[in-house]
Amino acid sequence: MLCGAPHNTEIGAAWSKQSNEGRNYLGLKLDDPSFTAPIYANLVEDEDGQNYSLIWSRPSRRGAE
Repeated sequence: MLCGAPHNTEIGAAWSKQSNEGRNYLGLKLDDPSFTAPIYANLVEDEDGQNYSLIWSRPSRRGAE
């Protein structure tokens, strides 16, 4: 995955995956030195077949109250 045109800096990668129900989606890993940890996400096609949803969660911090 590239961002920051015109320099096109690589910040992650994506892999084709398939759910237990047989739906195809992309698994992503986004990382950058400015991040405290990599972000793992999934890009899934919506039921309408014309849009996509990016599903991710922020890792919980150790010792957080």
